[in-house]
Amino acid sequence: MRVTRGSELVVGDWPTSPEVVALLECSGAVLAWDVLADAPVPAARVHDVDRAAQWLWEVYGDAADAILGGFPEVEDPAVEDPAVEDPAVGESGSGDRRVRDACRRAAQLNWASAWWPASVTAGVPALDTAVLRAELAVELATVEHLLDDPDAVERALASVVPLDASDPALTALAGRVAALAEDYGVVLPAVEVPRRSGFALAAGGFGGGGAGIAALSGESTVDWSLVPHGAVDAAAPATWAVVRRQGRTVVEVAVLPGPRPGARLAARFGDVEVALDGVDEVGRLTGSTPVSAAVLLLPPDRRELIVYAPDFAEPAAPDPSAGPRRAAIISYARARTTSPTATLTERTAR
Repeated sequence: MRVTRGSELVVGDWPTSPEVVALLECSGAVLAWDVLADAPVPAARVHDVDRAAQWLWEVYGDAADAILGGFPEVEDPAVEDPAVEDPAVGESGSGDRRVRDACRRAAQLNWASAWWPASVTAGVPALDTAVLRAELAVELATVEHLLDDPDAVERALASVVPLDASDPALTALAGRVAALAEDYGVVLPAVEVPRRSGFALAAGGFGGGGAGIAALSGESTVDWSLVPHGAVDAAAPATWAVVRRQGRTVVEVAVLPGPRPGARLAARFGDVEVALDGVDEVGRLTGSTPVSAAVLLLPPDRRELIVYAPDFAEPAAPDPSAGPRRAAIISYARARTTSPTATLTERTAR
């Protein structure tokens, strides 16, 4: 593993795109896994060497001394001895695998909370946030001694809501959370929260609001970084049409909602802003606004629709490299629901 020294000490290859980064903020350092690479050992950014030195060996084993000692390259601590009887314990000097795995699961849950690409269109089920919060509290308790926030476990427990008692795995998780809450003096809520079993209908044609002639139409991918997580379907494109109706020209926009709708959304088409404040007959978020007929003369490279949340981000030109990467993330998430290494949150996605 490469060690780079500058304003921060960077161990390994830091992921280059925020959508693939599973993060865990630890004392003096941040650990990161690239979810698409699925490596057992994280990269790290060390901003306080003295604090990080107290626990870095648990993740990197003997390599921690080399990391902190100025070596430009260190041996990958993931190497394990197949003769070791306890699979939770790696080869001598490779660190504490149980701690590293718990860090990885906590980071994975943080990633899922921020980037899980729930999509009816792509067949990626929505996560149950109640399960995610409960599982994250348990994992954070396992690695509490590494964390930057001394109140992280109490804060996580305070966000927990009741789980579905009909699933044995969730019943067991609820029992672990209850025991933790008692240990930390946190009172868990007793009321059941409503759940949403389905979050969108299949995409259809424009609602239209009356007869009209579509002079131009198209679709654009929604940039995940411009909308709150879960506000729109992660895989469904946003559609647009320039329609002539009753002597007027309007731009109509529609996008499929995700599992957490409710954010104020808007769209930009050329120089035109469209508020997505309606819902059509198939459940899509829609909006329209009158425009000059000159919009029909826009060159193809300016017929780009950008969907964003005004209270969340500013509209920005799409990243041309994002499409293949996000397609890979969607495939990854779909596979996680049946992966033996998946978190309980991912396995029980619905």
